[in-house]
Amino acid sequence: MALLAWLRRLVVSIGIGGASYAIMLAIMLLSVVYDRELEPVITFAFDTGRRIIGAFDSLVSGSHWGQVAANHLRERVNMTHVVLSIPAIIIAAIVVGIPFNWLLGGTRSAAQRIAIALLSVPATVVLAVALFSFNALVPDAYAALLRFADRVWQASLNWLSVSGDTIPGARKLTNAARQGFSGHHYVIMALCSMLASFLVNALFALASRPREA
Repeated sequence: MALLAWLRRLVVSIGIGGASYAIMLAIMLLSVVYDRELEPVITFAFDTGRRIIGAFDSLVSGSHWGQVAANHLRERVNMTHVVLSIPAIIIAAIVVGIPFNWLLGGTRSAAQRIAIALLSVPATVVLAVALFSFNALVPDAYAALLRFADRVWQASLNWLSVSGDTIPGARKLTNAARQGFSGHHYVIMALCSMLASFLVNALFALASRPREA
C-alpha cells in the first residue's frame, strides 16, 4: 500500500508538470496572437521578474557566490517568461492536481489537497530561482538539463509547425516562438512544478504519519 501511495504521488506530480507545460504553451501562443492586448500583462511580468532579482540580490549582498548567482539570474534567465509561467502552474496544481489525486484513490481530505496544491506554487518558484541561480556550482549537470529542456522545447515547436495544415497560423506562431521565447525556461519551470508537487505531497505524508509510541 505504501508503494502504491508513493506511485500515486509520482503520477500526480507528472500530471501537474505536463499540464503546466501545456498551459504555458497556450499562454505563449496567446501572447503572440494578442500581443497588444496583453502588453500590460507582459509589462507586469517583466517588472515582477526584476523585483524578484532585486530581492534576491539584496538577500545575498556581501556573499561572493551569492553575487555570482544573482548576476547569472539577471543576465541569463528570462524572468519575464518565468513569471508568466506561474499562472500555468497555479491552474495545473488546482485543476489537475486536486482531482487527479482524488481519482487515483488519494485519502487526503479536500482541504489537504487544496493546501498541497497551493503550497506547491511557491515551492516551485523557490526551486526554480535556486536552480537558475546556483547552477554555477554544477555547470555540467545544468548544461545537460538545458540540453534536455531545449530538446523538449524544439519538439513542441516542431509539433506545432507540423500542425500548420490544421491549425490556422501555426507555422507563423512557431516562427515567432523560435525568435522571441526562452522555451527551455518553460520546460524547467514545468519540471520544477513536478518536483515541488511531489516534495510537498511527500512532506504532508510524512507529517501526518502516526508516531510510534
